[in-house]
Amino acid sequence: MKEKQKAITRSIDLLIFVFFIIFLLSLGNSIFVNQIGYFGALFFILLKILVTKQNQFSKTGLELAFALYILAEILSLIFSEYPAEAFNHLVKRVAVIPIFYTTVVATDSLKTGKRYFSVYLIGMLGTILVYLFFSAKQYVNDLYSTMQSGPSLFQFPITTSEIISFTVLFLFAFLVNEKTSKRIKIYTFLGFMVSLLALISTYKRTGWIGTAFGIVLILIITKRWKTLAVAVLIVGAVFIMDKNKSEVIVFDVSNNTLEEKYSFETEGRASNFTSLDSMYVVADFENGLSLYSSDKLVKNVILSDPVESFNQVNDSIFLASLYDTRLLFLKRNGFNFTKVNELVSPGDMTEFKFLNKMLYVRDSDSGLTVFKNPFVNDDHITYPELNFAENFFADSTFIYLGGNDKLQIRKLKNFLPDNEIVSELSDPIKLLNAGNGRIIISRDKRIELLDDNFNLLDSIYIDSNVKNLSEDGENLYLISDENKIINIQYSRNDSLKITAIYDLGFDPSAFYADDSRIYTGVVKRSRLLSIFDPYLQTNFVRFALWRAGWEIFKDHPLFGVGDVDLAKYYLKYKRPVDKEVHGHLHNNYIHFLATLGLFGFLVLMYLFFKLFQIMTKYFKESKKEQFINSYFLGAIAGLACTLVSGLTELNFWDQEIATLIYFTAGLSVALYNHKKEHFLEVKEEH
Repeated sequence: MKEKQKAITRSIDLLIFVFFIIFLLSLGNSIFVNQIGYFGALFFILLKILVTKQNQFSKTGLELAFALYILAEILSLIFSEYPAEAFNHLVKRVAVIPIFYTTVVATDSLKTGKRYFSVYLIGMLGTILVYLFFSAKQYVNDLYSTMQSGPSLFQFPITTSEIISFTVLFLFAFLVNEKTSKRIKIYTFLGFMVSLLALISTYKRTGWIGTAFGIVLILIITKRWKTLAVAVLIVGAVFIMDKNKSEVIVFDVSNNTLEEKYSFETEGRASNFTSLDSMYVVADFENGLSLYSSDKLVKNVILSDPVESFNQVNDSIFLASLYDTRLLFLKRNGFNFTKVNELVSPGDMTEFKFLNKMLYVRDSDSGLTVFKNPFVNDDHITYPELNFAENFFADSTFIYLGGNDKLQIRKLKNFLPDNEIVSELSDPIKLLNAGNGRIIISRDKRIELLDDNFNLLDSIYIDSNVKNLSEDGENLYLISDENKIINIQYSRNDSLKITAIYDLGFDPSAFYADDSRIYTGVVKRSRLLSIFDPYLQTNFVRFALWRAGWEIFKDHPLFGVGDVDLAKYYLKYKRPVDKEVHGHLHNNYIHFLATLGLFGFLVLMYLFFKLFQIMTKYFKESKKEQFINSYFLGAIAGLACTLVSGLTELNFWDQEIATLIYFTAGLSVALYNHKKEHFLEVKEEH
């Protein structure tokens, strides 16, 4: 009977090992496969307990912290307005905690622990190489500049960056802390560099900042002061050499040739152009409005906030859009501009036009909003049913709406969109211009001229798709996806004619045509320096979320609003200019305060403290054991990296990151326990 039980136990141990290997190999690439590995290993550990009647689990010093964490979730659930949702998240949080204990039990010896760590590194490096392959393709296709992100391959890029951070830090810890052969050092260095390159390729500052902190922490702990000084100098040099750029390039096209007249750099970021008397105005964002005559600065006007665009409404009134989507009507007196009225659209504004003495604003989420008397008040009507539109035009009779693979014409009643749809065309098109019975569209690499009944009047082939355009009288200047300027003349006899094609050679961030001149802006923002840019959209959104989160906490200080999606609360607490709605606050600590209250926040700080305390103790007591000492060093840095990254991201409640933390901590406990057993065995042998 005992032999049969031993055979069953050996089979169970093999299955625990197999499932845990699956768990390790999928840590960086598949949460679904990872859960199969984790729950499979946990199931057979529980089965082993049932067969052997022996408890496989032991105390680790974290039991109180875990119990308090679960208690905080339960208390926030009790006081939550949404207990069902809070319960669902409670189950998710509790379900990943046993990863810690599963890792401890599955690591049945020091040798197994080393093997598990090697498998983890092999799985991660394989995943990283695949990620680098797709990152290279994205780089070749010049997608980084447009997407501001690495590829979304296995997870969101921000999650990928934080997962890769652990590998970078573990390899760096072994590189600086372990004395080994040159061959192993070279392999470790190559693995570190490949992982670091993949981390950079995610293009996510959250992972970069956390990893940089972890590397600095490793150098401080190991007292590598010279290396630290060199690293600080290198990073400082990178920040100094990495520049933001804003340039205006003006071309003359009067002779049907693209001739550069002059160029100059601006202090802000050239985002828009408009004509003013004999001058032109550069909307230079944080540098305000810059008035130029040729390339000479005539006047710089600073507005209350960074300005994205500036347009003339009539002889004395101008319309400026600010970085936070507010719209200002300004009255001009010489070079001075006085605010007449300030408006905020109800949704996420993407386009606006002043037509028929009204302000029409297109929001990507809430549809079209019309401000009826924009100089005086904010009286407006919103048409949510028009949220399909990607752009629009209007004359005194009709409004033309293009988007979502359709072109729709509606009547205007008192200059307001009517329910009556005059015509509708369902086809993948891009609306370029419309009004007075004529419509110009881009379709199948052609420019087509239609009437109000969508009858084709004229068509020309341009062998390209249209990215941007500017209108100057009867001339349309189109920017193609090959960065060519196509000048199309639209005459009154219902004909289209290509008069010139110019190879611009770059993708302009701003584009404007006026009186045979083409004004282009080239704005390049450093990804590193953007960390400190308060006006960057992602930074602006984070500040807005943190502000709202703090207000939520102040109204629910003890136990929070519950571990729920915060979008419904954010809608109540956000300001009118805060348009993006998120379900979490992009910050561990503010999110904990808002959802679990002060009690839950303190409990989680205690859990993090205990994790640091245990791993720091292990590191100090294992100085003579190079492998596990280097592992503990990497584990400390990995946890620190996550907590620093958590200043701008809710990563602890990201299942992939929580899994990595619990696995890392569990393997730390297992390695330390078996290290003690190893010393006892050696002592008994002597």
